[in-house]
Amino acid sequence: MRRPPRLTLVRLFLGATLVVTVCTGATFWAFLRSSQRSIVDRSDALRDAEARRIGARLAADLGIATGSLEAIERALYTGALRGDTPDSVEAWLFSELLDHPTLSDITLTRADGLGFEADGRVRVAPGGRWQISVFRASSDPGSEVVTRRIWPVDGTFFSDVRRRPRGGGLLGTPFDRGAAVPDPTDHPTFQTTASRSNRGKAIWSDLSWSELDAAMPQAERRVVVTVQKAVEDAPGHLAGVLRVGLLARTIDELPRVQDGDGPRRVTLSDSEGRLVARVDPSDRVVLDGDDLRVVSTRAPPEVRAALQPPLRSRAFDVEGARYLATFRTLDGSQGWVAGVIVPEAYYTRDLRSLRDRFLLAFLALTAAVLLAGGYVLLQLRRSLGRIVDATGRMRRFDFTPARTDAPLRDIAQVMEGVERAKTSMRALGKYVPIDLVRQLYESNREPELGGDLVEISMMFTDIEGFTTLAERLAPDALAKALGAYLEAMTRAVTSTGGTVDKFIGDAVMAFWNAPTPLPDHARRACHAALACMRATSELYASEAWAGLPPLFTRFGLHTARVMVGHFGAPEDWNGVHVAKSK
Repeated sequence: MRRPPRLTLVRLFLGATLVVTVCTGATFWAFLRSSQRSIVDRSDALRDAEARRIGARLAADLGIATGSLEAIERALYTGALRGDTPDSVEAWLFSELLDHPTLSDITLTRADGLGFEADGRVRVAPGGRWQISVFRASSDPGSEVVTRRIWPVDGTFFSDVRRRPRGGGLLGTPFDRGAAVPDPTDHPTFQTTASRSNRGKAIWSDLSWSELDAAMPQAERRVVVTVQKAVEDAPGHLAGVLRVGLLARTIDELPRVQDGDGPRRVTLSDSEGRLVARVDPSDRVVLDGDDLRVVSTRAPPEVRAALQPPLRSRAFDVEGARYLATFRTLDGSQGWVAGVIVPEAYYTRDLRSLRDRFLLAFLALTAAVLLAGGYVLLQLRRSLGRIVDATGRMRRFDFTPARTDAPLRDIAQVMEGVERAKTSMRALGKYVPIDLVRQLYESNREPELGGDLVEISMMFTDIEGFTTLAERLAPDALAKALGAYLEAMTRAVTSTGGTVDKFIGDAVMAFWNAPTPLPDHARRACHAALACMRATSELYASEAWAGLPPLFTRFGLHTARVMVGHFGAPEDWNGVHVAKSK
């Protein structure tokens, strides 16, 4: 049966490293995604707060015009301002305009109300109708202040203008007679504001060109936002219509004034995404249908993408970058919408910095683990190679001692165990026939009691007169001499493939054809006897014999079928036993 494939240390290490890397990366990725969603969700509140701030600033700017209107209305109602005296009205409007640099003009269209027509239109008295407008000559708050008076002369209304130099007094310059103009009370702004349905209401206009610049080229006309209201000088008595204009330049500045830092884009538009405030000072104002709107040629691509109708708070991608947009309709305006557009990367920059630092540290740690693991694996493979080499030599019955030192303690302990086993095998070979040990090792089985009938050739030797020699020699000298003799005999036997079974005092018992089969065992046994005679003769002539008299060895050779096997008690066996001979 084929063994299933097994893991190697290298594959196991690389697989474990890959699993840990993937698990760590997946966990950190999930953390990043969760943190990013949480940050983006919290950023909605920041953008909404920015939109609220724009609404508050717009309300404050519009409140300047509303406050001026209410102050003049209160003065008319209380009598502090005589509404039927043009000079007093001009002086009051002049003072109010100077006090508020963001106002473009203040106009009072004077008329005495006589009630309403059936359709709700106001009826005014034939006399006492005129109009006083005080306005700045340009969008510059420090420009000269101009007064225009529309006054009836013999039933015809004329437009008179008083131009004051910068810093000039109120009445220092006379009026210049202008051209004839229509009755100002017939204008739709007067009629609509003074009608029954709008009486007492402050009406805001959308962006519009200033009526006072009607004679100027369109490119030079000022863009304003106006609030107008029918005012009374006594309960229920119409004194006229008061209009206060706010320079659109003030509205243009709203998106550019931001709290804090960051790459925010702030817009002010209508519900259809048409700009009300300029994105760039060079943007033009054009008539779009019935409304004045800003046309921007320099709006960033993310602004153009965010203002695509319908306007809604959302996330979108532009040129590979993700943006978050929040829109909020501003109360008190003509349905204007404040938009705040911020790159998502602005909110997640700290998270991305953390990600980059983690990746750098993770890569460094992974590299360190791979280097350290590679070094350990190299040392382990080298050490395991030594173990494999040692066990391979043991299989070849090479029990030569080897070094046991190793960089890893566990490997060193294994090497020490192998060396102990080799020492035991070397010692075992001195007591048990080495071929028997080899056979048991190669068959990978334990010995069992019993045996087989095998034809073998046996040799028995005996030293003549050994007892007399033993009595003459000291025990130590006798042991050395006998050891040298038996060693020479053993070499001679093993050189012919024989197995030394045992030493019986000075006698040697050896056999051939067991446990290793030898077809020419009889011939080998004979050669062994001759080899033993040569080996002992050389021993007797050597210095190792120390001048002792040579010994005479008697040999007995026999070939027979014998029972070869393991015999004895379970815990005390003999490797070869001759059960019977034929």
